[in-house]
Amino acid sequence: MNGVEIKRFVRYFYDPPPKYDDMSGTSIWLLGKEYKATPPKPVTTTDHDDVVEVESSSDSHEPSDAASAPSTAPETQQQQQQSQQNASESQNTSSFDDAQLVTGGEDTPSLSNDPSDRGWPIPFLDDFESRVWMTYRSNFTPIPRSHDADSSTGLSWSVRLRNLTEREGFSSDTGWGCMIRSGQSLLANALIMLHLGRDWRRPGTHTSRTASPSPPSSEPPTHTSLSTQTEASILSLFADSPSAPFSIHRFVHHGATSCGKHPGQWFGPSATASCIQALSAECASAAGLRVYVTPSASEVYEDKFRSIARASATDATIKPTLILLGIRLGLDRITPVYHEALKSSLTYPQSIGIAGGRPSSSHYFIGCQGDLFFYLDPHETRAFLPYHASSAEYTDEEISTCHTRRLRGLRISEMDPSMLIGFLIKDENDWEDWKRRLKETKGKAIVHVLDKEPPVPGESRERKEAVDEVVSFDDEEEEDDETVTVTGKEDDEGVKVEASVAASGTARSEAETEAGDDAVKVSVPQRDTAVEAV
Repeated sequence: MNGVEIKRFVRYFYDPPPKYDDMSGTSIWLLGKEYKATPPKPVTTTDHDDVVEVESSSDSHEPSDAASAPSTAPETQQQQQQSQQNASESQNTSSFDDAQLVTGGEDTPSLSNDPSDRGWPIPFLDDFESRVWMTYRSNFTPIPRSHDADSSTGLSWSVRLRNLTEREGFSSDTGWGCMIRSGQSLLANALIMLHLGRDWRRPGTHTSRTASPSPPSSEPPTHTSLSTQTEASILSLFADSPSAPFSIHRFVHHGATSCGKHPGQWFGPSATASCIQALSAECASAAGLRVYVTPSASEVYEDKFRSIARASATDATIKPTLILLGIRLGLDRITPVYHEALKSSLTYPQSIGIAGGRPSSSHYFIGCQGDLFFYLDPHETRAFLPYHASSAEYTDEEISTCHTRRLRGLRISEMDPSMLIGFLIKDENDWEDWKRRLKETKGKAIVHVLDKEPPVPGESRERKEAVDEVVSFDDEEEEDDETVTVTGKEDDEGVKVEASVAASGTARSEAETEAGDDAVKVSVPQRDTAVEAV
């Protein structure tokens, strides 16, 4: 095992929430929203203007009896010294603790004093909690098993064992539906941002977590109820029922009929993107969202995008469109040349996040601080979300199951390179701004916008920059005895894998990389091997 594999193994059993790194000064980003990280202000004994005083049980914070009334017995010198020392310690301790809660302006976040929040800024946590979180569900209407002879070959051992007792079909997606749930989360948050705006927050999140009272809201009194009803209407689209347009039942049905994915099998990024595109087209009136899926991973063709995003054949106005990129940024890990571009993608105001993250174990990544990526974890089984025809029928408890305040993080070096990246383009200005940001991003680009789609479907234009993206992972000097170039065909997930292998030596080994369920095997020398995915 290498270092990354060991970390993955340990994290499987022990995965504590990340602790806030306020000393690095690195900003926190969450779907295009920046939260500046400012270290706590140093506490001095002469300047307490920025320190919030709190009540203490210590007598040093209360008026002394000696100062308000005649003393009945003189204090000894030792007692006076002890009293002064206790007062000093109490004051210093309170000042340090309260400095974490100070808001010295817009650039200084107020930090949470709740131990479960691990010191993260309250506005950031409120934003995180307001994002839709789809997880494994149980006890929903069973999804019938496939009668195909090959349908059981793709099932994991745990799924087969658990479903021996469920003769009617799959009444839970535990163990196989995490990529579907991540895709649902991505789509649901796109709809939340489209219909409620990026600055929308769950009612009561800020007031329930801050130490001091919140300022009066400037919104009209009906804002809370209206936003809750709108959120409930959006969540109803993802209810665990065949009647819901974006239910897991609909995802599985489309996967079986169009993507070769049977019930109980793990979906890949491309199959998930195909489901989102097809289901969005089926209920366009309810979602109000168009979907563009990149045909060849990193290339976005403007003519094709505009044909999907335009209002009508006679009106070229861009309507809200979700861009989905099923992409692979390496073989068994993300190639370092893509790190900066991937981190930057979450800083764009058009960002809807990333679904993927681990081999056969998907997460929904929505933010980052430096190399640490924050995600919503679908691997928690909860009771099914019922389908109600009226949004008013949803209870607060049912809506709350789609949100969490628990923060989770993963280093970019530990992430799986296969992923689904989403961007929401609302109008023409959004489109031009997104293209500009792509050009200004540091590092090797993960998205390329081209004017026209190639005449042959699936044929991509060769980029001269691709030659420069080959990176060696071996510190030893390479020899040029042999060079092998392998171009993998599209697998059943539609993910194109291209690998360039430069090698030397006589000993042989086998390198294997997975793209969806298929594997590309390349026989290469063991020594001085450089592998790069383009």
